[in-house]
Amino acid sequence: MHTVFFSASTPLDATPSVVFAFHENPDNLRAIAPGSLRLQKITCEPVARTGDFFRIEASQFGLPIRWLGRWVRVESPGLLMDEAVESPFVFFQHRHEFVAGDGGTIMTDRVEYALPGGWAGWLIAATLGRVALSVMFRSRHTATRRYFRGLLKN
Repeated sequence: MHTVFFSASTPLDATPSVVFAFHENPDNLRAIAPGSLRLQKITCEPVARTGDFFRIEASQFGLPIRWLGRWVRVESPGLLMDEAVESPFVFFQHRHEFVAGDGGTIMTDRVEYALPGGWAGWLIAATLGRVALSVMFRSRHTATRRYFRGLLKN
C-alpha cells in the first residue's frame, strides 16, 4: 500500500483547549462542512476518548459516504488523531494538532491516506485526491476561522 500525505494549517482566534473541545465532537462537523457535503447522521460521544468510535452518514455530489472512525490518540488540548475503520479509503489517518501561537491557536490537519487500486489508486490519491482534500480543508479552515471569530463577538 502506497500512502499519500496532506497537511494544512490555519490560525484561529481561540485557545488550544477551546479549539480542541470543538473538534473532539464530530457533530460539530455540521458547522464547518463544505457546502458539497450533505451530513445526514452523525453518531458520536460529545467528548473524544481513545478507542471510541464515531459514525458519519453523508453524501457528496450525490454519492453516499458511510464512515466509521475511531479515535486512536486523544491528548487534550494539543492532539486528536482518528482513523477510518470503514470508509472509501483503504487507509485514512487524520491528526488534528492545536498549538498556542500569537494569542490564539495554530490548527494543523495532517492526513495520511490511500485509495484502493494499487498504483492506479495511488496516482488518483496523489493527484485528484490531493486537490479534493485541499479544497475541502480550505473550506473547513475558513468556516472554522469564522466560527471562532463569531464566538469572540458574542
